[in-house]
Order: sequence, then C-alpha cells, then structure tokens
Amino acid sequence: MKQALTFLNPERYFIAFILFIGYVGIGFINIQQAHLSPGHLAVIWLPAGIGLLMALEIGPAAFIFIFFASFILNTPTYYYINTPSNTHPLITSLLVGIGTALIDVWQAYMAAKAWQFFLTKHHRSPLQKPTDLPYFWGKICFIPALFSMALTHTLLSLSSIISTQDGFSNIQQMFMLIMGDTAGLFIVAPIYASWKSSAFKYRIRPAIPYFFALILIIALGFLLYSYLMMLILPILLLIAIRFRLAGTSLALLIVFMLSMIGTTHHIGPFFTPSEPLSFLNLQLFLFSIGLTLHYLALLQELLSHSHLQLETEVTLRTEALAAANQRLEELVTTDELTGVANRREWQRRCEEAIIYARRYQQPLSILLIDIDHFKNVNDQHGHLAGDLTLKELCRVCTAELRATDSFARWGGEEFVLLLPGTTQVEAILAGNKLRIAVENQALVEYHEQKIRITISVGVAMLEDNDSSLDHLLNRADQAMYAAKAAGRNQVQCAISSTAFNH
Repeated sequence: MKQALTFLNPERYFIAFILFIGYVGIGFINIQQAHLSPGHLAVIWLPAGIGLLMALEIGPAAFIFIFFASFILNTPTYYYINTPSNTHPLITSLLVGIGTALIDVWQAYMAAKAWQFFLTKHHRSPLQKPTDLPYFWGKICFIPALFSMALTHTLLSLSSIISTQDGFSNIQQMFMLIMGDTAGLFIVAPIYASWKSSAFKYRIRPAIPYFFALILIIALGFLLYSYLMMLILPILLLIAIRFRLAGTSLALLIVFMLSMIGTTHHIGPFFTPSEPLSFLNLQLFLFSIGLTLHYLALLQELLSHSHLQLETEVTLRTEALAAANQRLEELVTTDELTGVANRREWQRRCEEAIIYARRYQQPLSILLIDIDHFKNVNDQHGHLAGDLTLKELCRVCTAELRATDSFARWGGEEFVLLLPGTTQVEAILAGNKLRIAVENQALVEYHEQKIRITISVGVAMLEDNDSSLDHLLNRADQAMYAAKAAGRNQVQCAISSTAFNH
C-alpha cells in the first residue's frame, strides 16, 4: 500500500480521504434507504459513480481506496443478511466482501478506462456534446455495470446471500444489480464532468432557487398528491436550458434521491405492493428523465458554443475585412516600392491644399525632386540597387519633413513635395535642407559597393495666374530641369507664372 501511495501529494491524500469517506458514507445511506428488493439491492448505487471519480481524480492508488471502502461497506451487510441461513456467516461474509470489493475495483477500472479512451481519442473529456451521450451511457455507465454486477450476482448466488429459487428471479435480481450500479455512474459522472469544466463556479449558485422548488414539489407530490410530481418537468427543462449540464446533474441527483427515499417509505407515485415493480418504476423514471435532460443540457451547451464561435468568427472576419480594406486603401494611395504616397493620392491632397490656400490667402509651394544620374545607378549596379536607392531617398526625405508636408513618388526617380503655408523663400530653404541631407546621409551599400546620390530640386510657389495644379507642376518641372542644366545637386526656383504664360 505504501508503494502505491508514494506518488500522491498532500492534496491528493486529502481528496482520496474525502472520497473514501464519501464512498462509505453514501453507500451506507444507500443500503439503509433503498431496500426495494428481497436481496436488499439498492435502487441507485452511488458508490459506483464515486469509484469512477476516485479512479479519474487520484489515479492507480484509487483502486486501493475503492477496495477497502467497498470491503468496509459491504461485508457487514452481507454478514447481516447471511447470518440466519449460514453456519459460518463471518467467514462467508469476509470472503464475499473481498470478492465484491475486487469486482468494484474492476468496475471502476473499466469505467475509468473507457473515460480515458474517449479523452485520448477526442482530446477532450466526455459529456461536452450531445454526440458524446451514446458512448457515455453505453461504454462508461452500462457495460462496466453489466459485467461487474453479473459477476457480483454469481458470487452472491453461490454464497446463498441472494436466493436462487428460479431462473426468472435470478434474472430479476441481476437486472436490479446492473441497473443500480448503472444509475450510480449515470448520476455521479455528469457531476464530475461539470466540476472539471469549472461550470459549478458560475452556474450552481443561480440554480439554487430552482433546486428548492424541486424539493418542495417532490415533497408535496409524495405527501399530498402524487400527480404534482409532473410539475418538476418544466423546472427540470428550465434548469437544463439555463444551467446546462452542471445544473441538470445536481437536479437529477436531488430528484432521484428524494424519489428513492419516498418510494422506500411506501409513498409517492412509484410505489406499488410489488417491490420489483417499484424498483422498475423508479428506474424507468430515472433513465427516461435523465437521458432526455442530458441531451437537452448538452444541446444547449453546443448551441451556446456555436453561437459564441459564430460571434468570434464574425468578429475575426470583420477585423480581417477592415484590415483588407485598409490594405486596399494603402495600395490605392501608397507607392508599393517606397511606401510613400503615390501620384494619385498626392494630387488629391495638393488640389485640396490649393483650394484652401486660395480661399484663405495662404502661401503654398511645391518641390519637384529628381535623383541625379539615376540611370547610371541602374546601368552600373542593376535595378535592385536602383530600388534600394529610391527607398533610401524616401527614408532621408521623410525624416526631414513637417507633419503638414506631403511627400510622394511622382514616377520613376522623380518625387514631389507639398509645402502648405510656405513662401517661395521658405521653400528654397526647405529644398536646400533636403538636398544637403540627401548628399550627407543617403548611402546604399550593395555588393560591397557604396552608392551615394544627390538630387536636383525645382521650387514653385502657387500664384494667382496658376490656373491648375498641372500649371504649377510645369513651372516646378522647368525649375528642376534648370537645376540639372546648372550642374545638378542644387535648387532652382521657377519663374513667375506671368512670365511663364508669355
């Protein structure tokens, strides 16, 4: 036992102890309150579900706790039943107690293995989607109970604890054992699944008034008028819709335990003079309500998840569309190579600035910039070096601009600069500032060669006789060519628009 527990940390020890106490305590209550058959078989054997919980939460060491809890719980019961008809009740009870404890361990192992198989295959725990339910009902609840309780029934029959009068009675008693353990797994496992998903933190507290309503209606149904029990159906539906599997699993536990206790005391709609028939009534009620509510609760989970997923997808697509629109706008307004504004966008800004300047009598100037000997850069170093040169020019020029200025690529190696609120003298100074910055800072290193560039700048200030932007650009273009003719790497000012018209 010490070896099996070496891997348990203090927190696991505490959980193991609590579950051990719960297994024994709840099992004792089940034995005392649920005798609806001649063999003292519980209608709902909750320790079966607690055994699965222990195996999942604690690991292999849980099987030791399950063994001793089952042995402590069952052996006195078998001794009490066995004493009148057996000459050696103590030995028989001990042997049967050991046997049933081993079978309970095997049952927990099968259920936990089925749970882990689902987890490994689907990379998530069961009971998260409606499609999980057939696997849960069959592989986790029914099949472990079927095989283990068939063995238990054989053991109890051989030890004469269960009467073996005829074949029908044997089948009936085996059915009760199987359905009792199936019910225990059926009720406890969803509670565990909800707890592991942290749903209890925000769904159980708001559901408490509904739980009290269930208790009140069931009490009235058992004590006053049995058909009042039908009123629990709308409450259970509300719980399944609003509080999903977390609320539903606890609500089912409340309904089934109270129904079992009432029927045990011979009251309520499920009681009949025949104990096996009372057992069957309870089982039919339990599984029909449980299967329906499990499906509805998980369907609500799926719908909620799908709605959230749809909202997330809509948000992501909206953001993607906004980003695409922004990118499209950039493509429309930005030069792809250099990243500065393109010709169309600069013309739009410039025309707006001209309208503003004329309305408020503000000065406005433009600069037309051309890279000197750019053709030689392409011819000697290749077009990639030419592209790097264009980018380097833009880097230097944009670093020198004001926030109100607008710099753009006009085409090829030509660039334009809009200077709102700038006189001709100020524009010449700005042009020289750019020229000096390019001459001193612009440097392209390509294939271990350093490429330096200079620029020629034409300046033109908006005048009353400039009939259009094209007219102003033509004057700046003439000034730029004058700068090139004068030896390049300099700034020239355009002639007056009056002289240009003549």
